[in-house]
Amino acid sequence: MPDIDRTADIKVTAGPEPVTAEIPLAGHASEHWLELFRMMARSSGPGQPEANDRDDRTWVIVTLPSAGPARNPDPESALDAASALITQVNGMEQKSQSAAAETEAAVRGWWARQQR
Repeated sequence: MPDIDRTADIKVTAGPEPVTAEIPLAGHASEHWLELFRMMARSSGPGQPEANDRDDRTWVIVTLPSAGPARNPDPESALDAASALITQVNGMEQKSQSAAAETEAAVRGWWARQQR
């Protein structure tokens, strides 16, 4: 489960419109994590962040309008929301892994009983 890599630098692309912030994650996310992130981001409404797995790591991209307070009153809240989404998806991934481990243990236990 990748978390924000606070030792790496964020990538900011500021042009006339829009501004993108690319948040680096520590390592690569699994396909399951990416699917969960995309599903949760879609339900978060407009301005949803994206997750892209690249050669070096997974990045979460937040797109923000660049023109003044009327169009973008609080870009930090959008970045906080993306960070919260990363944390939420990590929690879901951890629960999924725990459930899979419990099922695997049950299957192995059943198999061991079959070999007696």
